[in-house]
Amino acid sequence: MSKIIDEKGKLFGIINIVDLLVLVVIIGVIAVIGIRLTSSSRNAQGQNPLDSKKEIYVTLYGNSIVPEALETLKPGDKLVANNVFTDAEIVSVDVTPAAYITTNSEGEAILEEHPIWKDITVVIKDTVNASNPILKAGNQEVRVNYNFILKTQKFEANCKIRDIELKDIGSVEDTTEESTAVTE
Repeated sequence: MSKIIDEKGKLFGIINIVDLLVLVVIIGVIAVIGIRLTSSSRNAQGQNPLDSKKEIYVTLYGNSIVPEALETLKPGDKLVANNVFTDAEIVSVDVTPAAYITTNSEGEAILEEHPIWKDITVVIKDTVNASNPILKAGNQEVRVNYNFILKTQKFEANCKIRDIELKDIGSVEDTTEESTAVTE
């Protein structure tokens, strides 16, 4: 049975161990250079991750909020995260009477409007890299039905994400006007 490394330091009597290591390093360097060249040619063909910047519009729903708190919430407000303002801002605020379930005299469950509390639908806007697997708005992950803390300098509420829409930067139509609507 022959030895793996013989007396002359050759692997299986064929190649010197040091020569083998140098050969592996050279092949590795050539592979890295090849990968970099092919990826840069792909980026030159328009697949640059920087080109995937988009505006994200996130629709949030918050329920059972006292009306006095809603007076501090308005379009144009910047969102706050980690004690600093973010680039995300409120585009629109829609306020409706809060819905709640109660029972009638027969004991049947019915949906009523709360006499005091309000529900809100807020649309926020931010810029994201749409090629990332995790989208963030206002430094928070966003997914439909995910919790989102709507926090400005003067307001904070726990909301649910109802919708996410990505649009090309600059091609956004003014279909989402800045408005505050109160429906009673």
